[in-house]
Amino acid sequence: MLTLVEVTNSRSNTLRFPVADSSGGYSVRSIQGLGPVDAALTSSSIAQADGASPQNARRDVRNLLFKLGLEPDYSSNTVESLRSDLYDYFLPKTNIQVAIYLDDVLFAVTQGQVETCQNEMFSDDPEVDVSIICYDPDLYAPAQQVLSANTTSGTDFQTISYPGSTETGVIFTLNVNRIMSSFALYNTTPDNKTQVVQVNGSFAPGDIVTITSIVRQKSVKLTRSGITTSVLFYRDSSSDWITLQKGDNHFRAFASGAAIPYTVAYTPKYGAI
Repeated sequence: MLTLVEVTNSRSNTLRFPVADSSGGYSVRSIQGLGPVDAALTSSSIAQADGASPQNARRDVRNLLFKLGLEPDYSSNTVESLRSDLYDYFLPKTNIQVAIYLDDVLFAVTQGQVETCQNEMFSDDPEVDVSIICYDPDLYAPAQQVLSANTTSGTDFQTISYPGSTETGVIFTLNVNRIMSSFALYNTTPDNKTQVVQVNGSFAPGDIVTITSIVRQKSVKLTRSGITTSVLFYRDSSSDWITLQKGDNHFRAFASGAAIPYTVAYTPKYGAI
């Protein structure tokens, strides 16, 4: 159950909106936009053939709509002061973070930009309507999860139980402790599809190889003697990018010879509450 929403502005100031408590001067009358975001579907048709063929599907931006009632006690605040305090967070163009609490536990956060902040100046029941555009439609868990393990020269795998409702990329970090020329990553998703990443290069003890498969951040980097460079060309062009899907994912880092320590970091994402 949704119990609390927190809004943080660029100055790291936070305003809390308890859903069932208006003692702070604000009553949450409605919050829209926490459900699944609509998908934009594209298709193509063929002359003299019924129907169409799907081409692409993508989700649009998330639009959060807050309707806030102003409930002054006239001792510590007034309608005017409450409205003025809201402007510190909800002036149009302002960038904010929105945190969602379920049963008083922080569940997810998202970043957004205020589109509109409208209010009735002359009303017996003053309220403010706020529209926030979140360009990323997903809601993110507040903490990153990290798995620590070692490479294998066999078929042993690590099970990553992913709780999110939308797939997420990972940050794989290999702490090289010996000379090597290649390694491979395997991930079998809950629908039994296997993703493979083959990496070929020249690695020495002390090197750190980082493979990021997060959307808009995909990269392969090598850190040697404190200097980080892009080595995207080490990744075989036919390789996949590792993504975790809801359920049990079977992950394996394969390298011939002695075991090498690595970590896999990921942030669960949710398409709706």
